[in-house]
Amino acid sequence: MTIAKRCFSAPGKALLAGGYLVLDAENSSFVTALSARIYAITSSQFVGSTLPTITVLSPQFQEGEWSYTICRSPATGFVSVTTLTPNRRNPFVQSAIATVVNYLSATGILQTAMPSLTINILSDNAYHSQPSDGVLPFNKHLLPIVAVPKTGLGSSAALTTSLVAALLSFYGDMNPVASESKTILHNLAQLAHCNAQGKVGSGFDVACAVFGSIVYRRFQPSIISSLPSAPTSSDREMEASYLLSLTNIIDADWNVGTGACAVPRRLRLLMGDVTGGSETPAMVQMVLQWRKEGGDSAAAVWTALGKANEKLIAAMIGLGEQAVEMPEEYDAFVDEVLKVSAMGIRQLGLSNGGRTGELFALVVDAIIEIRDNLRIMTIRSGAQIEPIEQTRLLDACSTLPGVLGGIVPGAGGYDAVCLLAAEAAVDAIAKHTEGEFEKVKWLELREEAHGVREEDLLEIEKFL
Repeated sequence: MTIAKRCFSAPGKALLAGGYLVLDAENSSFVTALSARIYAITSSQFVGSTLPTITVLSPQFQEGEWSYTICRSPATGFVSVTTLTPNRRNPFVQSAIATVVNYLSATGILQTAMPSLTINILSDNAYHSQPSDGVLPFNKHLLPIVAVPKTGLGSSAALTTSLVAALLSFYGDMNPVASESKTILHNLAQLAHCNAQGKVGSGFDVACAVFGSIVYRRFQPSIISSLPSAPTSSDREMEASYLLSLTNIIDADWNVGTGACAVPRRLRLLMGDVTGGSETPAMVQMVLQWRKEGGDSAAAVWTALGKANEKLIAAMIGLGEQAVEMPEEYDAFVDEVLKVSAMGIRQLGLSNGGRTGELFALVVDAIIEIRDNLRIMTIRSGAQIEPIEQTRLLDACSTLPGVLGGIVPGAGGYDAVCLLAAEAAVDAIAKHTEGEFEKVKWLELREEAHGVREEDLLEIEKFL
């Protein structure tokens, strides 16, 4: 018996406002979904009496195959997931499989006669640094995936989310991208991603992969940390306890903030891949240590950065509303934005731009305040959040017509920069900076409102 193939995808992300503060559940962050997607294409056949296997293939990379046997306890329903490729570990793939099949088993959804499953993974080129321009879609690399530099767009979160969606669809017989299913999909993907990383992260990347561009407020870490470790030996009591805890956690209300918030029309994010690299975990530890030991001065910077983030979020929401409710005023001001730099946009907005102009000025001011506070954190914590090289780059870009401002997204560092600009100015910006900033490669990306979705199988499968 053959099961119909299906294809699910999840987007990458850019954290525009909320770096570091996203770790606190009381803070809101603005995270945008990007057009770079990771696709999971499923095909499956029932097998005889042998143990079912799940094989995940990533044909763009050398050694891109990971296979697992699935063994379900008849007594408790606990599912053991054992690798058949021990020399090629992929913790995100294995964690996604183990989390989903155990949840489906615990809830009585998993079939007794499980089919073996093959999932092909394709990732858009923007997730990894490419050797040159003009490469084909889904470019094939001559190295294992761990040896190919990433661009910091959230590939592990998009991979985990697309895999969870595919597994829920085929083993759970559900539509994982329906609005009523997305909470379960989100909770499973968050848990699988955290288990693979070995820590409870902020979760904004997974939330964005599921829900798209959002104002995010994280869950309480204790929700995930309360889950006991999966049993490694056949202990019925431990297996039953684990499955009960898993079900309670996934079915619970995590109180996650995921309100929709997108970049308004005629504006565009311009993402730049910068030659360099940063160790995000080490930077986070340095910032948290500074915050812990910095007393009132650290708290003041933390509070000021939070207020600047809230200002940017409110202004972006307001501009989105103006673009719909006052389209003539909005379009007229965007036409003026094309002619002047960030400070010129601010002056125009405050002098005669109406409500739309005021909101554009607020965006410029908020970006300036965010960068000011991130630079203070850079100096005081020692973490290179906005290094001097990135400061020079962003300052220079902010003088170009049509640019509202730029930031180092997420945790910052040397990996990337992000500009917010008028869409019609993007080509001129890229051309102007082509020779001046040779370390920057502007990525062919757009902001997307939508998160995980089902794709036209024929459009994607032809690239395998």
